[in-house]
Amino acid sequence: MGMTYDQYWYGDPLMVRAFYKADQIRRERTDEDAWLFGLYTMNALNVIIGNALKKSGSPPVEYPSEPYLVTHNREKEQERTEKQQEQERVWALAWMTSFVAAGKNFGKNKKQKG
Repeated sequence: MGMTYDQYWYGDPLMVRAFYKADQIRRERTDEDAWLFGLYTMNALNVIIGNALKKSGSPPVEYPSEPYLVTHNREKEQERTEKQQEQERVWALAWMTSFVAAGKNFGKNKKQKG
């Protein structure tokens, strides 16, 4: 969907940039969809031809059991979780170290009552 004549000439100038960015995103998404379609098609042909030409006794070629993006997103989420856990571990270690150091000095600066 493009800008109307009135939007272009009489609308907010920032609207042109927003429409341009939206068009770029739309084109990228279309390109990614076409690429993904080609990937699935290639896999389907690989399964058909691989199973037709396989040697007897060798395992059959199988089509992927789940979509690529689901697998990719799970791997990224797992990687992000591992990084987050490592960062939390480092922060906890730093906090505990400073807490122990502060505890060692607790009460040393107070005057002793006699």
